[in-house]
Amino acid sequence: MTRLSVFILALFSVLFSQAQTRTLSLGIGTGITSSYTWDDGITKDSRYKDRYDIKFAPISLNYGLDFEGYGFFINPGIVNIGQNFYVTNTVGGQQGVRKISLSYINMPVAFKLHIIDLAFFKLSLTAGGSFAYLMKGKETVSHDETKLVFPTQVYPILPSDYTIVYDGVVSPEVTKYTIADKKDFKSYQVFALLGFRSDWEISDDWMMSLDFRMNYGIFDPRTDDYLQRVNAYQTLYDIPGKRRDMFAQINVTVSRFIELKKENRSPKKRSSYRSRKPRSKSRG
Repeated sequence: MTRLSVFILALFSVLFSQAQTRTLSLGIGTGITSSYTWDDGITKDSRYKDRYDIKFAPISLNYGLDFEGYGFFINPGIVNIGQNFYVTNTVGGQQGVRKISLSYINMPVAFKLHIIDLAFFKLSLTAGGSFAYLMKGKETVSHDETKLVFPTQVYPILPSDYTIVYDGVVSPEVTKYTIADKKDFKSYQVFALLGFRSDWEISDDWMMSLDFRMNYGIFDPRTDDYLQRVNAYQTLYDIPGKRRDMFAQINVTVSRFIELKKENRSPKKRSSYRSRKPRSKSRG
């Protein structure tokens, strides 16, 4: 992490020293996320049906550096992601909800290619990646007393109040039953991002930015120990399958900006200065 930060700062310094016109911005923002948890196990599990919710990315900071035609930004902040699913009974009725809640400190670093580059407005294509550190992680299920289709592999670990019948399992009411806790999730994640960013100049010193990004998690967010239990059918409400987290993010940021211009100094011609002779004073 330290080496990455040093590399980024060094890159910015080189660009900063070579560019003719630069706009430096520093600000604060907030936003929302909507997640899609691509989980092969959930997809083939008849107990669950997709549901989409909005979660908050409550605060973020912005450091940006723009040149003519392109730019860069670093946008560290807190994001809350993870898709929720309806719990459905043997006839498809909605009986509860399965919630996946992951909170990360996320540090995106992205390149901006200005598609529209005006004095008061910029529209840019953004691409980059981010390193995320897990702050909180929880996966729970809640449902009414109902009949669910459990895989037969988990029948040996069913609690005594779950009753096996010919077409499913009669299950008692559960409230926030823990499927996975923070220790069952990896402490870090890496996301690739792609999106658009618009920058609006709202005064001589301030600008507002609107970001839309799609983020794709490179790694399965769950630990190897947890996946071993899932693959051995030792988890009651989870079955084997690969998982990746994807989320869309909309951010609104207000930033103070400074436009800097590098002075062009042509080299002095020593010969011209040396060839000049002081004027002789006329004698009266």
